[in-house]
Amino acid sequence: MRENISELWFSWFYKNWEKNAPGDLIEKGLSPSQIAERFVNENHNNLFELAKEFDEENYQALIEFMKLSESELHILKYFLKLIKLKNS
Repeated sequence: MRENISELWFSWFYKNWEKNAPGDLIEKGLSPSQIAERFVNENHNNLFELAKEFDEENYQALIEFMKLSESELHILKYFLKLIKLKNS
């Protein structure tokens, strides 16, 4: 496993994600899946090249990060429900 390979992913991703202006796309009415599809289509070749740098251990590290992100999303959804309940 190359050290800091996950940093390579996050550095590349967030730099390119910001260029994509997802907040503006949401305001224009695009759904999250449309925004993701657009990003993947525009960055397919770069994603493919970046994937070549990852081995199984790095892959598993990103899987663990994805699980944490999914957990955070569930907590945020729960919190939003609480806000909605408080305001109804």
